[in-house]
Amino acid sequence: MTYQNAERMTISLPPDIARYIKNYQQTHGLESRSEAFVKAVQALREQELAEQYTALARENDPERALFLEGNTDGLEPSDGSEWL
Repeated sequence: MTYQNAERMTISLPPDIARYIKNYQQTHGLESRSEAFVKAVQALREQELAEQYTALARENDPERALFLEGNTDGLEPSDGSEWL
């Protein structure tokens, strides 16, 4: 997948992470390592959003926070371990 108006970025990775990204790209049929990084960042954003929803609910209504605990508002549950 080519991203229009993409900002180029150069990063350095430990060898084991670089191998994982390359392997993830190949096994999931992604066109580029960039696509794998986009998926990783999206997963992090979703996890952060779910945590923010829970924190906001605790601030406003502790009982509602119990309801939201584990509720990801339609997002796939993830602890991020698929990116480790």
